[in-house]
Amino acid sequence: MAQWTVDVPTEHNQEIVLLEVGDMLCGIDLRRIQEINKQVDITTVHHAPSYVRGVVNLRGQIVTVIDMRSKFGLPPLALNEEQRIVVVHWEGENIGLLVDKVRDIAVTDARVILNPPANVQGINGAFFAGIYPLDKGLVALLRLSELLEPGVLTMA
Repeated sequence: MAQWTVDVPTEHNQEIVLLEVGDMLCGIDLRRIQEINKQVDITTVHHAPSYVRGVVNLRGQIVTVIDMRSKFGLPPLALNEEQRIVVVHWEGENIGLLVDKVRDIAVTDARVILNPPANVQGINGAFFAGIYPLDKGLVALLRLSELLEPGVLTMA
């Protein structure tokens, strides 16, 4: 993957993984990501919230998979070769985020991150920690605390 660099002192830099969900470019702090997997067999979980695509078995560990398109109110896609499961570690659990595509890694300058608007392309702005301008467009930085609110893993 190509990497953009920002000519600023490293204490202001943060590496983010660039993801596509619909036509939106999103970013997650690289330090939050455990691994990125090609789409694997997802088992449906009945009575789960609509945004829970199901669960996967990753080397003996059951991981809940959140469909980011559904979380953002976009129509679901049939599973395809470009989709990836981005596994993040959150509150003692690994959770998979099903995204349309993983694009790249970028180095951001925290000093130029903008406050997110109340909504981004019709999506609840609380899901976003900020907006980062890149040459290739704006990146909506994801706020995992809102995306993975308590109760996501409780599927009883």
